[in-house]
Amino acid sequence: YTSPQNGKAERVLRTINKSIRTLLIQASMPPSYWAEALATATYLLNRRPSTSVRNSIPYQLLHNKLPDYSNLQVFGCLCYPNLSAMTSHKLSPRSAPYVFLGYSASHKGFRCLDISTRRLYISRHVVFDEKTFPFAAIPQDASSFDFLLQGFSIAVAPSSEVERPRFSSMTPSPEVEQPIPDDDTSGTELFQLLPGLRSSAAGRPLAGSPVDARLPGGCANDAANGSSSSNLSPVMDPPAASVVRPAPSEGPTTSLISPYRHTYLRRSQPAPTAIHRPIRASRAFHSATDQQQQTGHTMVTRSQTGHLRPIQRFTYTATHDVVSPVPSNYRSALADPNWRAATANEYKALVDNNTWRLVPRPPGANVVTGKWIFKHKFHSDGTLARHKARWVVRGYSQQHGIDYDETFSPVVKPATIHVVLSIAASRSWPIHQLDVKNAFLHGNLEETVYYQQPSGFVDPSAPNAVCLLQKSLYGLKQAPRAWYQRFATYIRQLGFTSSASNTSLFVYKDGDNIAYLLLYVDDIILTASSATLLHHITARLHSEFAMTDLGDLHFFLGISVTRSSDGLFLSQRQYVVDLLKRAGMSECHSTATPVDARSKLSATDGAPVSDPTEYRSLVGALQYLTLTRPELAYAVQQVCLFMHDPREPHLALIKRILRYIKGTLHIGLHLGTTPVDSLTAYSDADWAGCPDSHRSTSGYCVFLGDNLVSWSSKRQTTVSRSSAEAEYRAVAHAIAECCWLRQLLSELHISLTSATVVYCDNVSAVYMAANPVHHRRTKHIEIDIHFVREKVALGQVRVLHLPSSHQFADIMTKGLPVQLFTEFRSSLCVRDNPASTAGGY
Repeated sequence: YTSPQNGKAERVLRTINKSIRTLLIQASMPPSYWAEALATATYLLNRRPSTSVRNSIPYQLLHNKLPDYSNLQVFGCLCYPNLSAMTSHKLSPRSAPYVFLGYSASHKGFRCLDISTRRLYISRHVVFDEKTFPFAAIPQDASSFDFLLQGFSIAVAPSSEVERPRFSSMTPSPEVEQPIPDDDTSGTELFQLLPGLRSSAAGRPLAGSPVDARLPGGCANDAANGSSSSNLSPVMDPPAASVVRPAPSEGPTTSLISPYRHTYLRRSQPAPTAIHRPIRASRAFHSATDQQQQTGHTMVTRSQTGHLRPIQRFTYTATHDVVSPVPSNYRSALADPNWRAATANEYKALVDNNTWRLVPRPPGANVVTGKWIFKHKFHSDGTLARHKARWVVRGYSQQHGIDYDETFSPVVKPATIHVVLSIAASRSWPIHQLDVKNAFLHGNLEETVYYQQPSGFVDPSAPNAVCLLQKSLYGLKQAPRAWYQRFATYIRQLGFTSSASNTSLFVYKDGDNIAYLLLYVDDIILTASSATLLHHITARLHSEFAMTDLGDLHFFLGISVTRSSDGLFLSQRQYVVDLLKRAGMSECHSTATPVDARSKLSATDGAPVSDPTEYRSLVGALQYLTLTRPELAYAVQQVCLFMHDPREPHLALIKRILRYIKGTLHIGLHLGTTPVDSLTAYSDADWAGCPDSHRSTSGYCVFLGDNLVSWSSKRQTTVSRSSAEAEYRAVAHAIAECCWLRQLLSELHISLTSATVVYCDNVSAVYMAANPVHHRRTKHIEIDIHFVREKVALGQVRVLHLPSSHQFADIMTKGLPVQLFTEFRSSLCVRDNPASTAGGY
């Protein structure tokens, strides 16, 4: 074996070794502290940009957040940890000089070494002197250093082919308290004799030897972090007689002596004069070498096959996507001028809006606290737009009935968005998006609420005063409701009416002039029959609220909107890229379908997942992705069923979904320019598809003209006794959605030319929908029977049969083969961006 055979790994090891060597030399520490330097080096390397991942930060790719650089300190420097938890007397010193040995992997604290006792402490509260290195003041002990090198050479002696360092000039220590072990010394005895010995060939301590939890020669292993208090804790108490005063070296020295200033805290045993055999480490090496020679297999490298990653010739300064970390509090934000400016802008907006007035603190009043929240705002392509700071009230400290009464949040339904955009695309109406600045600050409060002055902006003339709120603030329980009431009151004065089907939809009609306004908290979509009307409404809104006109609709709620002559294309590509990066699957292999057609998930199969919170977070992210990806509805519905007790097979399905969307980043929902004068639905059910409860799965998809506007995949609440019953329940759900859409369209002043057609591939269900005769087998679904038949009798709905090969809703109820899945996906208006070559606005 030679290093070029595994060049990539050897290059990484070289980088790590250089960092270890640099840390030790700078701190004047002996090589016995290589383990601590290794842990610190890898900690730092994982938090800096790497060319192997396109100048990204490995820590950021793994945790989906930038690392915190505020805790970085100089390795080996002088430090003073807080010892208050370890002192027994109130007059005892609260700290002492220690040596900083890096960062704890299992605790939020720093590793601090007491040189005199070799005890390692982990503390969160440490004061550092980064210009002083305690080991630099310790006298050099050449003989102990040579003894240390000899101990390491024993651990890694590979074979006779490797040139070994010569120790013929080594002079043993004059302190001899025990006889030198002979050639038959066991591995355990050798390990105890050399506390710094580790077997690098086997990657673990020598076989049969106990794991020494103390620092080898003053250096502790990271595995010793297990027992620690919340503030400060010792890793291991040393034996009383384990430390001796270093004696000066006598006799000749070897050329291997390092210029480090160091000491070696030895046990009472002396150094061996010679070692006649390399013990188990070399035996393992020889056995592996002999086995390779017997098999005759040769190693095939990437350079031989030509599978080489292109060299990324970038530098850290050339990257443009590295942004400053998001501060966790106001004090941290002061270090960055961008965040300081963001907080100043937010405070100015609060003052200009007359959000509060300062009053003396009433006795016994519940004063709500608050905090600064910081966030980066990005463009649709992922580039940084601005730094956003917001003063948020801790609403959880409010008392119901005193500080607030009712709550409500103005959120428009996804189906309403699809319907409005379909109408605008069909009629070639202009579509604008607006963003209300500090929307919740516009709401008027009816309750009396006191809260503290914002951090960093306390009035020096009245530092003990509190704020009596006159307007709502972010974080208050009633803030969304107060903002909605204020906005709805004003928009009605402009002639808009609030929709009964969706309270976040407002409709304006004056003769042939029509306008639709969608409100999603503080984001607005406005479309009108003419550009003149649209600009007139925008100007009126500007006169009342501080808002930004973002121009033509292009990025709304994380959805990228592209307009072309063929209509609108809705995509969440950047959202998918961020989701894959967050899940650590940016480089995964894609798959053709999100669900395996041959398998069903069970609630009892497999072992529980190690991190249920991460599972639920990924499922929530996938749910939001279904806004533009209807073909994912069934797959996401399946993983949603096991949120209470996720298991490994359920997590495997999430990974399969992510692999599917990795290969379909370019597709999205297309809303064409076809007429919107008809409503068509497809309904299907998978009878007794659940292996645990044998409940059925209902699915439907509803088209307005040729545009898909609503879809669903849902587990039925009861067990169906026949496939006809399951299909009929699915038809009832689809018709309920169609009735709601018909009501919505009437409020939008859209006239449908015919009854809504609902297609079902079950003959019995179609027969029951039209036949007024009751049967015994339909008594238990009598409510659904009456509901469907009533709509059929009124002429609003027609239920027709359709062959299963054309039942598009089949994709909402079960996994499908690749060819059928691809065909049905295309029928659901999910396709490539038609404006990718034609351009959009």
